Amino acid sequence: MAAMATGKRGFRELDISIASVLPSSERFPPGSDDRPETPELWRNTLTALSQYYNLYFLAVGTDLFIYKPQFPSQRINSQPDLILPLPDTQTYRPGDINNDNPHAVNHLKVGDLGDEEILVCTCDDGDVIALTTRSLAYEIEQLQTGTTGFYPTLRAFLHCNVGMSAWGIAIHKEARLIAISANTQLITVFAFALRQKRSSDSSEASSLNSSDGQDIEDEILRSGEDGWQEAGPSGLSRDRSRDQTFTLYGHTCNIPSIDFCNTEDDPTGRYLISMDIQGMIVVWRIFEGNYQYYTSQQVAQEHGIPIPPNAVWHGWNLLCLNPRSFIPLKKEAEIFGCRALANRGGRSWDITRSQQEVTNSSMWHPSANVPTAAGLLPLHLQAPARTAEDEDEDEDEDDEEEDVEEEASSEGDFDMDIELLRETLRPSLDLNRRNPLAANPTSPPAASTSAPPPFPFLLLTCSTTTPTLWSANSLGPTSLFSPHAIPATHLTHMLDQHFPASHNWMHQFNRLSMSLQIPTIGLVILASPFGRVALLTLTRQGPTNRCALRLDWLLPFKSQEDRGERPKAPLIGIAAGPVQGSGPEPKWWRLMLTYYDYSVLSYTIGRGERMEEVLIF
Repeated sequence: MAAMATGKRGFRELDISIASVLPSSERFPPGSDDRPETPELWRNTLTALSQYYNLYFLAVGTDLFIYKPQFPSQRINSQPDLILPLPDTQTYRPGDINNDNPHAVNHLKVGDLGDEEILVCTCDDGDVIALTTRSLAYEIEQLQTGTTGFYPTLRAFLHCNVGMSAWGIAIHKEARLIAISANTQLITVFAFALRQKRSSDSSEASSLNSSDGQDIEDEILRSGEDGWQEAGPSGLSRDRSRDQTFTLYGHTCNIPSIDFCNTEDDPTGRYLISMDIQGMIVVWRIFEGNYQYYTSQQVAQEHGIPIPPNAVWHGWNLLCLNPRSFIPLKKEAEIFGCRALANRGGRSWDITRSQQEVTNSSMWHPSANVPTAAGLLPLHLQAPARTAEDEDEDEDEDDEEEDVEEEASSEGDFDMDIELLRETLRPSLDLNRRNPLAANPTSPPAASTSAPPPFPFLLLTCSTTTPTLWSANSLGPTSLFSPHAIPATHLTHMLDQHFPASHNWMHQFNRLSMSLQIPTIGLVILASPFGRVALLTLTRQGPTNRCALRLDWLLPFKSQEDRGERPKAPLIGIAAGPVQGSGPEPKWWRLMLTYYDYSVLSYTIGRGERMEEVLIF
């Protein structure tokens, strides 16, 4: 494993090192019969890592390839440990992307449902398949010992069709909810029945390693056998004694991304957030049957984010973030990663300049014709001419920064101390709108005489090239006077890079359609099929609720590009999971990037300790 990368930016970035580079030519030498069929393009991420088992998942057409990565390199064999043909509902619906292979997977996601980790697959024909990772790990173990074969123990506990090409996946752990978005412009929520706690249980179900673990799995596998009860337009019933489904109406175009507020502040799964390709963002209250919606233009305008002329606002991705995941820091440089530009009196911060300051990164691919004179940087990164007014503003900002440092110091040392994050942001505005397109709509609920509860989350929404961190509490006529409003943070054209003319075709894949978050280390990972990946630290200003983003790294590194290690092919998946043997509270994680030619670039990431000190292997 390579040495840890270090930057020279005046603060400590996320720790990262190259674990391995596995080129396609090494995995599948010329003449090899092991190469699988060509992967599908124009999908969301097609890879995932289990958080509990040493399992790496790759969707190849209609099959699920499962590998066991090697430690510590995370290299995978040319042949998977298990190839699982995904079941088909036999609805024979055409695919929206490839009619020749309509059952091909669009998206893979791993998450916890109660006390079981599950893998959910959405397909181009509208099929949705969900399995427990424990059953997959057990099947591989049985195959390797020769005990069984041909998947007699495997069964999807959820297998249905949502009408058209299925895309977004959201999983809520405590509430046992799965939500799926589709090109029907609808979202289907599956609410699995909750059993009563036993007197000896500390949660709704026993742990993964408990003696009755098989009973829990059997209970999940039986879900839906008695039929799904369709909830009415007033929302999901709070009586969770049987399985329910609920359909959310309101979007007018395809919905590539959805997410639950999957935190301790919303244990019932009340909030589901969705974003469609026209940039409309909807916060659903699925038990009340109502919602609040925003447009990407509205978010930009109210935060003073400049909107280019004739801009087309596409929405590709969103994440619902827990305010407790943001790391409190002191200085402007370590909060934003650069000298941030304030818009509209500080209602938003532009950190686009940080692209110039990321270590071991370049806006120019080494094969491109790099200019050596003025104009080396794209226009959106060139610094504007300085004025006397700018100098006065800089002095004011310096004074403000000193005040912030003094305030933080009076509260103690906030530098990289995640344990100090115990305040939850509470929003102030909720219009409580009724969904006008709900089936059989009823009269809207009576207006509440008390102030609506605030939203306990932040949103990270991604257009084609720009991520924006913001809070719904900062929008609306009263937001300026709300103590819960925070400035937005945005980073324009984050993954853009100049390629040689012979590879300009790669730019058609440039959209921020892949995302992961690792809340325990305050990290968000955003990626584009264009082939680049951004690692962003979630930061906040001392003990305040002023949260922000900091761009730490861009992958692959420039040094890897110089060595020819970056494949000249689209990225088809990103996956992150704890390093093998890192214990119940992992500090070190593995990140695997898989490309269209089946090359795999792997990294080790973490914070604060030497890797050798935290592994229990």
